[in-house]
Amino acid sequence: MVASIQRVHLSDDCEQIAICGGPYSNFAAVDAFLVATADMPYRFCLGDLGGFGPYPNRTLEQLRAAEVVCLQGNYDHAVGHGLRDCGCGYSDPRDRKFAQISYDYTFAHTSESHRQWLQQLPGLIVLEWRNCRILLCHGSPDIVNEFVWETETKNAQIQDFLTRYQVDGICATHTGLPWARTVNQDGNQNGFWFNVGVLGRPAHEGQPHVYYGCLHFSKTDAAPIPKLVPLTYDVAAVTAAMRLEGLPQEFINSLEQGVWTTCAEILPMAEKSVKHRVAA
Repeated sequence: MVASIQRVHLSDDCEQIAICGGPYSNFAAVDAFLVATADMPYRFCLGDLGGFGPYPNRTLEQLRAAEVVCLQGNYDHAVGHGLRDCGCGYSDPRDRKFAQISYDYTFAHTSESHRQWLQQLPGLIVLEWRNCRILLCHGSPDIVNEFVWETETKNAQIQDFLTRYQVDGICATHTGLPWARTVNQDGNQNGFWFNVGVLGRPAHEGQPHVYYGCLHFSKTDAAPIPKLVPLTYDVAAVTAAMRLEGLPQEFINSLEQGVWTTCAEILPMAEKSVKHRVAA
């Protein structure tokens, strides 16, 4: 199935936009993101609005009320169309078990009106920003649930994506681990791949903060510059709600301890260690 594409033209005087990934029903992190980016003219979400956390309707209402432009992740497609599982791409039995617990809870607690809205979200968004084009996707431009890991991705693969989609940069999420890389494009111009991380759970650093991304494009810059932004939020409010909803203790431990306690077997060996993902 070919993903639907939405095109968004950004005003020439815009110099900064905010992009988040994977809210995962983490209502407190979403609230912190909305407050931190309140003065930005454009805000985008790269999908997987539900999952992992409590009260999915609450997060959906937050993002929709704030008019954050959202695309459809694999989770949103599954919930919107009433599929049997999230289509996350996990292969390990324990990972799949916890992913199914999360999906079953999220689907059962997402209203029909929100499901219909999720069905209509685009699979890709192309930003037209002055003389540049930036592609927003969930996993990769080709496959919604493709895991594009920093340590396993060659520059040539990034260059291939940029060339085939005729863009200057690509912003993605899905893996849950933030990273950015600039590559040589067309001989003399720099293109980039930018995984903005997720709001829904920490980046396996041993710290409870999460990340979102900003693209800076001043009028003196040749192209947008990606920057990862750490975000602190009220973890206790979310974990208290998770306990009330009977979600697994492993999910709660992950938010409190800042490590992946579930769905971690998919990580490449180099990403499995608990360490800082972003240079200070």
